[in-house]
Amino acid sequence: MPTKNNILFISRAYGENAGGMERLSYELISRFSGAQRIVNETKPRQSLFSARVRSVVFVLTVIPRALMQARHADVVHIGDPVLLIVAGVIKLFYDRQIFCTVHGLDVAYQNRIYQSYLRLFLPSVNHFIAISDYAKNLVEKKGIKQPVTVIPPGIIDSNYDESISRQDLEKVVKTNLEKKIIVATTGRLIQRKGHAWFIEHVFTQLPENIVYIIAGDGPQREAIKKTIAKNNLQDRVIMLGRISDADQKVVLNTCDAFIQPNIAVKNDHEGFGIAPLEAALCARQVFAANIDGIPSAIIDGKNGTLLLPEHPQAWIWALTEYVSHPSINLSAREYTKQQYNWDTVSEKYSIVFDTR
Repeated sequence: MPTKNNILFISRAYGENAGGMERLSYELISRFSGAQRIVNETKPRQSLFSARVRSVVFVLTVIPRALMQARHADVVHIGDPVLLIVAGVIKLFYDRQIFCTVHGLDVAYQNRIYQSYLRLFLPSVNHFIAISDYAKNLVEKKGIKQPVTVIPPGIIDSNYDESISRQDLEKVVKTNLEKKIIVATTGRLIQRKGHAWFIEHVFTQLPENIVYIIAGDGPQREAIKKTIAKNNLQDRVIMLGRISDADQKVVLNTCDAFIQPNIAVKNDHEGFGIAPLEAALCARQVFAANIDGIPSAIIDGKNGTLLLPEHPQAWIWALTEYVSHPSINLSAREYTKQQYNWDTVSEKYSIVFDTR
């Protein structure tokens, strides 16, 4: 990636097969082959608790190494605002251009000590890069004077496979899906994702030939199970738990529609929307809530349909209309490939790094 600067990347969340923040750092840094890097690598299938402990240790111990390597850098990029103390210490010793990517919750987290930490060290950054318009708005609310540029995460086109069949999906779910319409969700089972809300208020009103597949695990697992049992939907809502990448690939290539029914949760925000983008790349029809950072990933009418969050009738109407004539969405795939490929994204970062 062309840039006239010597770059040092510092990331506490880095990994090829991990969460959205980790993958963003991994893919971004890999595009700048000559850059220095100091990263805390997240191991595949690592528990959330373990990842958080390792992250805290990294933040507390990385400063000496960061100072040493910053001597030879023109530009320092920190992966998120949790690392702002590193930026502050570097600024004490060197006049370096420091950039910080903002994901959303990393500035919105409502802890008094953490918010004081942000106020103290936000001025150490020269330029913020927000992953969505929503994240940009969150950081600008802190009253910063520095510029904020929106650059969405990229996505790797590695899942699309036309050879995968509905029979392959039946092997994954261990259920006969003949004549069924499949809607699916992937990702962590957390409250803001809206799984239980969707089942209770929308899915109960959809035609009985629709099956809802939920792939993923998380703290809302039991609440979702109770909602399924309460509405006697055990035969129509299938919880797969955490699945392999291969099985997720099957789900994304064989479901009729992908849904992201997020709801508003205080102090918890969706910074972007990688999961629906992965579905759009697999030519699936995507229905997503128009909330938080999702509209920076799913552009209504381009690579999916945005619906009012927590508005059952909007969801019921849109899905009922769609399942009467389901189809793949190749135009969504092409749009997503064009707008969110990593070559395009890394070029945007390069341009920002080269500005003053």
